[in-house]
Amino acid sequence: MAVKKVVKKQVVIQEIINVKTALIALVALTFIAFLPAFNNDYVFWDDPQYILNNPLLTAPIKVIFSQYYMWNYHPLTILVYSIEHKFFGSAMLGYHAVSLLFHLSNTVLVFFFIYYLLGKKNVLITFITAILFGVHPMHVESVAWASELKDVMYTFFFLAALICYVFYMQQGRKNKYLMYALVLYLLSLISKGQAVTLPLSFLLVDYFLKRKPAVNMITDKLLFFILSIVFGVVAIKAQDNSIVINANSQAFQNLFFGFYALCLYLYKFILPINLSGLYAYPNPAETNFSLPTIVYASPVIVLILLFATYRIFRRDRYVMFGVLFFLFNISTVLKFIPVSEAIIADRYSYIPYIGLFFAIGYGFNKLLNNPAYKSSKKIIQYGGMTVLVLLASLTWARITVWKDSYSFWGDVIKKDSTYWHSYECLGDAYFDKNDYDDAITYFKGSIDKDKFFQSNGARMNLGLCYFRKGMYPDALKVYDEVINRTPGEVKALYQRGLVYQYETPPQPELALADYNKTLELDPNYVDAYLNRGSLYVDQLGKNDLGIADFNKLLELEPGNADAIIDRGIANYRKGNFDEALNNYNQVLGRVNDKGKTYFLSALAYAGKQEYTKALQNAEQAQKLGSNVDQNLVKDWQSKTGKN
Repeated sequence: MAVKKVVKKQVVIQEIINVKTALIALVALTFIAFLPAFNNDYVFWDDPQYILNNPLLTAPIKVIFSQYYMWNYHPLTILVYSIEHKFFGSAMLGYHAVSLLFHLSNTVLVFFFIYYLLGKKNVLITFITAILFGVHPMHVESVAWASELKDVMYTFFFLAALICYVFYMQQGRKNKYLMYALVLYLLSLISKGQAVTLPLSFLLVDYFLKRKPAVNMITDKLLFFILSIVFGVVAIKAQDNSIVINANSQAFQNLFFGFYALCLYLYKFILPINLSGLYAYPNPAETNFSLPTIVYASPVIVLILLFATYRIFRRDRYVMFGVLFFLFNISTVLKFIPVSEAIIADRYSYIPYIGLFFAIGYGFNKLLNNPAYKSSKKIIQYGGMTVLVLLASLTWARITVWKDSYSFWGDVIKKDSTYWHSYECLGDAYFDKNDYDDAITYFKGSIDKDKFFQSNGARMNLGLCYFRKGMYPDALKVYDEVINRTPGEVKALYQRGLVYQYETPPQPELALADYNKTLELDPNYVDAYLNRGSLYVDQLGKNDLGIADFNKLLELEPGNADAIIDRGIANYRKGNFDEALNNYNQVLGRVNDKGKTYFLSALAYAGKQEYTKALQNAEQAQKLGSNVDQNLVKDWQSKTGKN
């Protein structure tokens, strides 16, 4: 009896050592593969909206949890962004570090999910599943793209809930584990709506653990299915927008798109090369409204694969669990409903591939332990290690593509030179850096490639480049073209108004007409109020109308510093120096305008003949970098008796 206890204890100790060794290797290899992420900047594709210019980052929690953002309902993710913003500001290193930390945690959770699912009996299958999850190149997008924090976050809670459900099944169905799983599921859902498939994954756990069919298989998941339906409706409502729904596809083609997307995910799983940040739908202008042969053939390919898998593996729980886990979790992102402009996305494979990784781990374990291949065991082991090194190398290389907007969109164009929107996005990146010449090149490229959709985005940005370069006739020509094509395009009307207002010589009456039309079509267009107010004050001499516009803007956007300063200027022009100073004092110290507001305050104090205060503010304006008229300073000094 004592001998048996000693043997059992030795087995347990060895198991613990094996698990610790596997976890250390798992985390280390995954971390090394993703190291280049720490050198990455932001990408001009959602990163500005989520991180640099997100109004919710400073909003109250109640506001964060009460509205959609970027056509999604993911308040927990936004809340984490707001916390990151407090610590990191716009420094991207912190955001990438948090995403990688989540990915490393998810890799460990995959390990424990499989480890406990298998009853702690096979560390090799567990390790292979987890390491493939950790280093597969298709998972780079979820980790290296800071805007995809929602992906790694929802996965963290999703996997934790799965582990709780395994505990529920293996430890006498104690309800506390089910309640833990329910709380984690809710956290996953408010991180990203794609978590709705979790109850289906629970059913697969039931199948794998040989749970006998019974009514309680459904009843113990009832709350999960209710949450799934509720958040599914919320997700659909959030994306019910013409910008997100691809309205250019034809209904009969959607079936083929869904099957073709599934084929692409399987292909990229086996051969993760030529990855792209955007896999566009076939361009109708390039294909004469027909689809490539492979797209039409995809339903047949999928049905053959499914039939062959069922016939060969229908009695193999491991393979069937892995395949069904993949299919259940990928099902919601197959483009049977053509949402967005991409037919597939690498990030959508993040959880679904776990099933296929599990099947690979199981197959590798069987191969390694098959007596028929005993003499080739070393070759099989080295072959497996070679595959891991290749995958990690591809991941390393893929992360460098996400270094910045230029490398990212340049790579997208390299992979598909026909897609117009890639050129527009690269143009946006150059525009953001004030490189208007290169921006013009890519905006023109987008317009040239856009033979079917005829989007206004690149055209209006092209006009804005011409405006910034002082090429006013070219800008007006672009905006006239857009407005003639789409008379209700308020942004084009507003931007044409800018050209009329600031060209040389200005045409204030034409600018006023465009601003008026803009606000007629969109009474909440904040920038139109700001610039029409400036037009009234600076060029038309109608200070009261200008103040009315600034007040309206501040009703829509309280605390807008530009409106407050411009209202101060209007009051100064009217001779209301105290009111002007009241306006300036509201923003002093909270805007970085190189001392401009201090100089405006100096002018207002001089208007009140308080020259000492005028000099003090002028001195502060100079310290902050503002160019102060020295003749004015000398005049004020003379009036205070100073030399």
